[in-house]
Amino acid sequence: MKQTRVNVVLDKGFIDQKKYVVYWMQQAQRIEYNHALSYAIEEANKYKLPLLVIFVINPSFPGANARHFTFMLEGIQELKNRFHLMGITFIIKVGPIVDSISPYLHDAISLIMDYGYLKIQKKWREDVLADVQENHHINAVIVETDLVVSFATTTNKLMYSARTIRPLLHKLYLDYCHDYQEIELEHKTLLPFTGDTDLVDISDFIQKNNIDRSVFPSAIYHGGYQEAVKTLNRFICTRLHYYHLSSDPSNSFTSTLSMYLHFGQISTIEIINTVTDSALVYGIPQSNIDQFIEQILVRRELAFNFVSYQPEYDSFEFCTDKWAYETMQVHLYDEREYIYTIKDYEEFKTHDKYFNAAMKEMVYTGFMHNYMRMYWAKKIVEWSHSYISAYETIKYLNDKYFIDGRDPNSYAGIAWIFGKHDRAWTERPIFGKLRYMNANGLKRKFDIDEYVKKCDKYLKK
Repeated sequence: MKQTRVNVVLDKGFIDQKKYVVYWMQQAQRIEYNHALSYAIEEANKYKLPLLVIFVINPSFPGANARHFTFMLEGIQELKNRFHLMGITFIIKVGPIVDSISPYLHDAISLIMDYGYLKIQKKWREDVLADVQENHHINAVIVETDLVVSFATTTNKLMYSARTIRPLLHKLYLDYCHDYQEIELEHKTLLPFTGDTDLVDISDFIQKNNIDRSVFPSAIYHGGYQEAVKTLNRFICTRLHYYHLSSDPSNSFTSTLSMYLHFGQISTIEIINTVTDSALVYGIPQSNIDQFIEQILVRRELAFNFVSYQPEYDSFEFCTDKWAYETMQVHLYDEREYIYTIKDYEEFKTHDKYFNAAMKEMVYTGFMHNYMRMYWAKKIVEWSHSYISAYETIKYLNDKYFIDGRDPNSYAGIAWIFGKHDRAWTERPIFGKLRYMNANGLKRKFDIDEYVKKCDKYLKK
């Protein structure tokens, strides 16, 4: 694999009397195209030792509820059996990260970690490394596997827009898409460890661990690598040919892969390779492939660049650019025709049936059509007392209901609503030079009432 993915934090070399290698799996919750797992297997083979994989569940993860946990744990449940067949010991711990991992490091020669991009993910890794340096004599390595091109390779600064990052990614991504090699573990010795749960019953686990159950699990979308592959194959076979129409909310031509990418249940590289390999077989127009690559590569990695180089990515005061703050300041006290509360949104009580339909899709499924997600957020800006209250409302609802909420794409998408990665438009009330969206645009471009009918059906399920 590319060495740019690998950060050797501590290199102690060979350490005698050690019994295994540890891979702390957290962000990359998969086996296929997992560079961190591949590195851990390679490390175990080098030292002729077995491999222990640890996954830690933090029931008090900020903002997470039964919807998020169910989707994630469906994937973890699947991994448990697959690791066993590979001769790899896999245990699930419940509780604080350091307390859960530290006891297993005394007899380990190396600790391998996947990379995390958000504040809490970085803090976890900092805390684990601090414990390692203070209490353990061990090698420590962080391997980046969640992006196609490792972000430090692309650039070492905050990018202004898709236009500025696109040529850098297009120059590198094909090479990075072929940098992965599957490695088989040589010492398939199952270690005598048991975790804190075997996840036989996910709903029972959620109840016993006092996880927020105010949002029910999605009845439409289910987690795990196998579900991700089914979703990918369905997209290629029935939707990708029509991807040029994917902006239309009345149809179902989007990939719906974002939630699987959020939990690392499938790799972006596997998606890109599968899509490009299938293009000739299914006669997919190259323009559709290019449009999809723009979303899953350029726009996604732009979002990761945003959270990596803007430390306060989740704060209104730092989410966008100078011109956007200036135009909002000019229009701060513009009169709003409608003002709604979060309760109004959650009960579908606005005057806008298209917005209400989008809320129904979000609340009942955990997903919202990409175009409607933009429209939905723009309307909240229009119906809020202030821009900062609009920002907080959008973030709250995004994190609460979307399966892929609390994600680099989410934070970049919310920032886009307020001008980040966008340009100045014609000035108008409330929005100033921020991009504006309205119901007439929906009616002009799409059969938007068909989308309303589709979303109304969720109420009957």
